[in-house]
Amino acid sequence: MWFRVFVGVVIALKLASFWYFVKYGQFVDNDSALYIKLAENLLNLQVFSESSVAPFDAHVFRTPGYPAFLALLSLLGMEGNYWVVFWQEIIYGFCIFLFYHYGKSLFDRNIVIAGVIFLLLEPGSWVYPKLIMTEVLFLPFFFAGIFLIDIYLRHSKWQNLAIAGGLLGLGALVRPAVLYFPLVVAVTLIGFNVKNYSRWLHAGVLILTFFITLSPWLIRNYVHYERVFMSSAKGNILAKYHVPIIWDAAGEIPREQGNIKTIKEINQLVKERSDKLGRFLNAVEVDELELQFAVSELKKYPLVYLKQWIFGSIKTMVGPFITQLYDSFGILSERPHFYEEIKHAESFTEGVINYFINLDFVFLLNAVATIAMAGFALLGVFYIINQKDCFLWILMLANFYFIFLPGPEGYPRFRFPVSLFWFIQAYYGFRWLREKLYRKKVVLILDD
Repeated sequence: MWFRVFVGVVIALKLASFWYFVKYGQFVDNDSALYIKLAENLLNLQVFSESSVAPFDAHVFRTPGYPAFLALLSLLGMEGNYWVVFWQEIIYGFCIFLFYHYGKSLFDRNIVIAGVIFLLLEPGSWVYPKLIMTEVLFLPFFFAGIFLIDIYLRHSKWQNLAIAGGLLGLGALVRPAVLYFPLVVAVTLIGFNVKNYSRWLHAGVLILTFFITLSPWLIRNYVHYERVFMSSAKGNILAKYHVPIIWDAAGEIPREQGNIKTIKEINQLVKERSDKLGRFLNAVEVDELELQFAVSELKKYPLVYLKQWIFGSIKTMVGPFITQLYDSFGILSERPHFYEEIKHAESFTEGVINYFINLDFVFLLNAVATIAMAGFALLGVFYIINQKDCFLWILMLANFYFIFLPGPEGYPRFRFPVSLFWFIQAYYGFRWLREKLYRKKVVLILDD
């Protein structure tokens, strides 16, 4: 009874927050305008291009899933950002129902109830459905794909993996960061039953249906650029984000100046190649030059790069979602910058103390909760390893896949797609610690 009352109260609060958001919040993030523009051109001109003037330049830095979703809503007469937010709230609610319905066959009742409460209260659940971004649309494909993998493990029917591969493929067309995850799943499935050759074939089916789902997009990119790729943003990310971070960490040049230097050097490389070919370079050729530049710089500092990747992963792991919650709801908050506090303090310890002292209470509470959950989730690794359960391994690997993916920059937003699984891993970590302490207490009593 109390659980239903709680869910009802939270839903009422979410409705109230929607009214507040409509009046005071903002729908856009850094990439929102581009998604909206792509959707408009896709609907009105039937081209996937940022440009609305012929000749159109095929867009290569975004996959088509989310712009197609925005275009579909417009096609159905649901114009405006409010409709997007409305349906994203519905989709997120469906994901909660999906977990509640199927979670009861995967986990014990306490985990399911705790997971539903987490999904309702997590700051990310209050912010991402209200932004013109890909996160929420990605969730149902990812959740359903994961649940079908578990159904496969229970019944060994390859059809479940075939559908899971297709759903993960649709998820990749929304959010290309998931591109390599089916390979992680396939290796895990095989690793738990190496001698079962049907398992190898079934894992191959997962990979096959995943890439069949992607094939229209991959073929489109080959037709335009004679390259098979999901997104041509790899060089851009490594060159314009990773390189300045590594230069700064290596003591070569501050990051702000590194950003400027990177752009200048890339522009020079692009000019030289353009002059040599006698034409302008397309977006993919520019990205390849950026990738070459990034690799040549990053390989000079292998240990620094590794160290910063670890630091970035920790930042992704413990970063509180409430940062974007504040920003999207238009709430102003003076939040100190962690690295600036460290830099200006006499010692690292003093910097850390100053950082937490200067945080507002809500942000501090969320930061402490996030750090605590990360600690329990790391303990959950021991529990999962001891269980030798293939599905739990897949959940754990999904967590670390999205945590390590952002690299040196560190980006808590990447954790949102699997934040539920991160919470479940933390739950298992808490259970593992409680069992250890209980056994220790029993041993001490017996010794006495």
